[in-house]
Amino acid sequence: MSEQNHSHYFKDVSNLKFIDIYRVLLLFCVTDPCLQHATKKLLCAGNRGVKDELKDVQEAIASLTRYLEIKTEDNKK
Repeated sequence: MSEQNHSHYFKDVSNLKFIDIYRVLLLFCVTDPCLQHATKKLLCAGNRGVKDELKDVQEAIASLTRYLEIKTEDNKK
């Protein structure tokens, strides 16, 4: 993937020592809580020590489903 052709996928993080999921969400301007939750679940699926990968993916799908429900509700107004 070329940075020139897909610049929106690349963020300059040279000034940062570490990057965590919250920094990624900020860098990519993910502000919707449902999308934030789903992204966190998918990026860390099965690696948090609490739930396995399948459970994290199922919860990400539930968050994305809720996101779509909210958008549908809002479009009916």
